[in-house]
Amino acid sequence: MKAGQERFRHTERPWETAKESKERVDSFPFFSTGSQSIDRLLGGGFRAGTLTEVFGRSNSGKSQLAMQAALFSARMGKRSLYVDTEGSFRPERVEGIARARGWEDRGLLEMIVYVRTDSLSEQMEMVRRMSERAATSTCTLVIIDTLTRNFSVELPGKSNLSSRQGALNVYLSEMARDAYLGGRAYLLTNRVTFGAQHDVGIGGRTVEQLVRASVRLDRIGASLRATLVPEGGSATARVGPQGVD
Repeated sequence: MKAGQERFRHTERPWETAKESKERVDSFPFFSTGSQSIDRLLGGGFRAGTLTEVFGRSNSGKSQLAMQAALFSARMGKRSLYVDTEGSFRPERVEGIARARGWEDRGLLEMIVYVRTDSLSEQMEMVRRMSERAATSTCTLVIIDTLTRNFSVELPGKSNLSSRQGALNVYLSEMARDAYLGGRAYLLTNRVTFGAQHDVGIGGRTVEQLVRASVRLDRIGASLRATLVPEGGSATARVGPQGVD
């Protein structure tokens, strides 16, 4: 962590000058997605201080990309928090990606803090108390896989739309604040709804207004196509035994 980020993390005052805010933003690093093509699409990868959404249909590669990002973060010597709402995390898959790339473990899995959350309250509490817990206070990459699953389960249907979107807005705002103040990068995987013209991430404008970037993943044979939304830039990455590359 850079000195500027450390100073900001421990400040107790509720304000900062515009100069200090610029210094904070300039100090934010990027975390690799594990794919040079997708990193370029995102202007360097997942940026600290911001939220990035990756959405797509089932089996489109969202969880694979998330696990790979956690592994690459560990290779940088950075701890990550993997919040799993779907039961999709596979430590053996992470080990397999590392071996396929010729990387020895050397404690890489110990750099990934894993938690399974089966309720909305548990999911939201992980962010609210992140800085208070020794295991998570030093995590600089936070992965929520999948963002909207518990919201859809506990607040289902059109009758709960207002409550669901309101709770999601609170959660996203809390993550955005923590990302900025803690210098953390957030990767939010998301499901899709099937629109008339194209798939859209669940949460719609509520998510769009608080994320730095949204990327749609589509699986095409042995490759993934990543499309930046709404700008429309795209990149294609091969999917092999070594993960996305």
